[in-house]
Amino acid sequence: MARPSHHANDTRSSFKNPWPSAQPPSWSELAQGGFPLAWAHPNLRAHPHARDVKIVKPDWGRDSDSADPVREGKGKGKDIIGTWLGHACAFVEMPWTGKAADGNEETVKLLFDPIFSSRAGPTQFTGPSRITPAPCQVGDLPGCDAVFISHNHYDHLDLSTIQTLLKVFPSTHFFVPLGLKSWFTSIGVPEAQVDELDWWAEVDLTSKDFGKVAPDAVPETRSAISKLRITCVPAQHNSGRGARDQGSTLWCGWVLEHLVTSEPGKGEIAAMKRVTRMGSLFFAGTVTLAIGDTAIVRKSVPPSKVRNLLLLVWIVLLTSRAEIGAKFGPFDLSFIPIWRGGTLGFISWTGLRLSHETVPSNYHGTPSDAVSIHLDVKSKNSIGIHFGTFIGAEAESLEAVIGLKEACEDAGLRDLDDGGEGPHGRMGVLDQGKSWRVKVEELIVF
Repeated sequence: MARPSHHANDTRSSFKNPWPSAQPPSWSELAQGGFPLAWAHPNLRAHPHARDVKIVKPDWGRDSDSADPVREGKGKGKDIIGTWLGHACAFVEMPWTGKAADGNEETVKLLFDPIFSSRAGPTQFTGPSRITPAPCQVGDLPGCDAVFISHNHYDHLDLSTIQTLLKVFPSTHFFVPLGLKSWFTSIGVPEAQVDELDWWAEVDLTSKDFGKVAPDAVPETRSAISKLRITCVPAQHNSGRGARDQGSTLWCGWVLEHLVTSEPGKGEIAAMKRVTRMGSLFFAGTVTLAIGDTAIVRKSVPPSKVRNLLLLVWIVLLTSRAEIGAKFGPFDLSFIPIWRGGTLGFISWTGLRLSHETVPSNYHGTPSDAVSIHLDVKSKNSIGIHFGTFIGAEAESLEAVIGLKEACEDAGLRDLDDGGEGPHGRMGVLDQGKSWRVKVEELIVF
């Protein structure tokens, strides 16, 4: 069997990006872009699209003010509720069949790239620090059935947070890309509670896996059986927590689908079995190409290279984002990064600005890249993440918000606050701790 193109060896211990767009920028590309540093944009607050990103206490979508206005007053169990908790951390409740112990509609509670620490580094005294406090802590979560990790950088895989999660929610299941399972078991996570996946691999979970009671079946009627299909999807990024482990673990994005199988009742033929998708979610983490935080288009390319650039972009889109959209889209809700990581936050702290318009990036994307991802994966509602948290100055947050709004307007996307999704869907940002609820669109699979 041939080695997958993203595996750098035969032992599944070294990984690489298989696309030309992942190559570091050449000296000529850097020269074409000009000097990358400048003084920060003045008067960003005066821009018509500027808005503060506040820190609010999460209500997990139980307050109507946190809901999509089109869905205000509707049942929580029939919608997907997404809450942004800062940086790339997101908490999601997806509908499930049956009733919870309190009599409400059952849901599965999912956590992505969690970090509640004040710093993103190997210790609580090193690494980029939060510009504002976290909106909550692990103990404030209304539950946690599963945790998803996109890669092992400190701002996406935080030791203190994982240890606390294990104490507060000891039965939580972890889903990680190849190479990370041993890290989790080494800190005390039971091996049976960690699933390690390669790109395009999938896992199905049922009520039993989540410790939930499936609804009793009535022999004379149809019975509905829920399962959560989890797919690890390709991404262009990298990994490493030190100088010696670069690329030793995989990076990825996640696709989640709630599938409900309707079994035939008494007197019905087996052919009447039906599978319906009752919600879909795309989490991009910190990587784009196919997923979320990585730039896929080189900036400042000489005219002589335009033809090659168009071919490169066509190859990238064909093998990643467009493929995800064709295979899984449309998505009810997506979380898509709109800014770079926190390691360069010291630049804005000094009052300078790093130009993303002229400097090619093969690992992080811009607001306009995020909009392209939204369109390519066929997302109906997208929340911008990976900004406004581990930064050196507020200017970075304002620039990301303004850039996303302008990119959305250019592409004809509606804002999250606009009623209805429109032909191209909606995209925008939330305050940290704010929830967003979207209607689940049923899709008959077969």
